Amino acid sequence: MQESKIVKNAMRKDRNSKNRWSNVQEGYLTVVLSLILSIMLSMCLVLICGARDNMRRLHIECVTDICMNSILAEYHRELLNQYDLLFIDTSYGTAVPSYDKTAVRLIEYLAHNLNGEDIFLESVYRDASALEVQGVAITEVSGACDDGGKVLRRQTVDIMKQQIGLTYLEQIADWCDTVKAYELDTRDVLAEQRIAVAELESWETASTADGEGAFGIDIPGEHIVSFWESGMLGLLVDDTASLSGRSIHTENYISAREPLQGTGINPEVTFADNFVEQLLFHEYILAYTGRFDAQKEDGFLKYQTEYILAGNDSDLQNIKDIVYRLLAIRAAANLVYLVSDSEKMKLAEVTAGALALLIALPELTSVFQAVLVLTWALAESIYDVAQLLDGNRVALLKTGDGWHYSLENMLAFEGSLITQKTEIGLSYADYLRILLCLQDKEVTTFRLMDIMEMDIRQTPGNASFRMDACIDSFCAEILFSAAGEKEPYSITRRYGY
Repeated sequence: MQESKIVKNAMRKDRNSKNRWSNVQEGYLTVVLSLILSIMLSMCLVLICGARDNMRRLHIECVTDICMNSILAEYHRELLNQYDLLFIDTSYGTAVPSYDKTAVRLIEYLAHNLNGEDIFLESVYRDASALEVQGVAITEVSGACDDGGKVLRRQTVDIMKQQIGLTYLEQIADWCDTVKAYELDTRDVLAEQRIAVAELESWETASTADGEGAFGIDIPGEHIVSFWESGMLGLLVDDTASLSGRSIHTENYISAREPLQGTGINPEVTFADNFVEQLLFHEYILAYTGRFDAQKEDGFLKYQTEYILAGNDSDLQNIKDIVYRLLAIRAAANLVYLVSDSEKMKLAEVTAGALALLIALPELTSVFQAVLVLTWALAESIYDVAQLLDGNRVALLKTGDGWHYSLENMLAFEGSLITQKTEIGLSYADYLRILLCLQDKEVTTFRLMDIMEMDIRQTPGNASFRMDACIDSFCAEILFSAAGEKEPYSITRRYGY
């Protein structure tokens, strides 16, 4: 019995010891699990917050992309319809352009896309991002007038690259090189003729009652110069009544005012603005504006290309200016040919010698020859320009086959012109191409914008349209605030055409 009690007590102590050890182990497990769960919970919260932050940033990216593209979708419809250009009009149909108006439009689009108005979706889903627009700043814009109109030229060149071949551009470049090599754009044949005539007149010492000089003869070809100086359109155009009488107030257009300026051409696009691209720009002008031989039906001015070259306030004055420029180029080119033609120079020398002998002053032979040759070139140029205005072609540098007037016919010229159909040489439009190459590109660009303003202001809702209000790219900095966040989210993006 005694031994049995001893065994029972030992067994009871052993069970109590095991229970105490089990309680200690259970206590250690509770502490470890608490530490592990707290770390895991923290990690889960960090992951949840990070996911929400990334979700917000993705939401901001998507909304910004949608809304800035929506701004670009508000391109000016008439600019696209008439000139195939994509620009945002920052006046939005008003008389006051402002980049702030674009910022307001962007805020409206952002607010609409952040806070959808779909009742069904709002009842099913909760807006987890809880974003709001805090502010928008337009930090950079590329305006049509920036860099001397470089922004506008870039778009026009992109259009024409798909239409014009490189070989044709090389031909135009060759024409321009020829004009500069022979100084056809700077040589004044009329002034040279006047100098030669003045040298003859300096030998005169008296006048007769009928107005003839002391030589007793008229200075050869003087009547041709009088035709030149009295206004050539009546001589060159059969029906002067058909000429346009349209006029404008040049001070109302962009070339006469200080334009709004952006921050320059979009740095994300490449545009060299070299000579080839200038030729493409000139092709755009000829394709999208009217001229004497191809008028634009709905154009405000009828001779638009001529306005771009001359810049006067009426169609009539513009076509007159172009005619005189063409006469000057043709006279210089004709003189180059005459000097190179030994047969014609010999004929002029013989005729001059006869005139000098007639007045007993053989020393004036060379002066008479100069007057005859210079006047001959002037007379031929009158015929050439009549050919061009009649839709025919004239070679830049003539040969004997293309020459029209004999010396005898030149001296008998009375103003009657009968043109002949020709298919060889340069057209009227080709000569305008040469004149465009000789003109400063910025002057050309701003006068083209004048034409655009004239035409678009005729359309409904565009009475105050301004090209300097138009932009083709913009950079915006946008701040978003989020519920529970102290620091705003910021994004900067540039979008353009």
